[in-house]
Amino acid sequence: MTVVREWNVLVVSSSEKGTEFITKNLNGSFNAEIASCGAEARRKLADKDYDIVLINSPLRDEFGSELAENVIKDSYAGVMLLVKNEVYDGVSSVMEKAGVFCLPKPLSSFSFVQGLRLTVATCQRLKGLIRKTESLKEKMEEIKLVGRAKLLLISKLSFTEEEAHRYIEKQAMDRCVRKTVIACDIIKNYND
Repeated sequence: MTVVREWNVLVVSSSEKGTEFITKNLNGSFNAEIASCGAEARRKLADKDYDIVLINSPLRDEFGSELAENVIKDSYAGVMLLVKNEVYDGVSSVMEKAGVFCLPKPLSSFSFVQGLRLTVATCQRLKGLIRKTESLKEKMEEIKLVGRAKLLLISKLSFTEEEAHRYIEKQAMDRCVRKTVIACDIIKNYND
């Protein structure tokens, strides 16, 4: 059985026709919310994390590229900016450097769905990289804490580095906890 992931999407469009086109082309795996201007979109983005932000420019209160840059800077959401064909080349050359996927308007349903699929694929990859980064951060923090605890055992109890290492590992196994828990206890008990 295949589990279909649901994507939280923020559709930002000042045009009813544009909003209708976008929402009509989102299938059941997209949970869409609508914002009619950049200010409303920023409020929604401050309250909730979205996987994808679709911006149909121009917006009522701004062009839309500023919003796209803010989303890229402040979140891990995939961003797709729809711009008029006349300005597409200039806008896309700047936006793509920032990590925003651009599509020229008018566009067909097929082109929109293909662009959406590329945005989803990019999101998937980005989320995988985020998970790896978080895992590496946790591992680095564990190494730092265990290293500090070892130094305290060496300096306060005259352990060798090998004895300190074995002590922390054995305590973690005996208590069925992570080494970081033992390291934190040692730091708390022996730190002046």
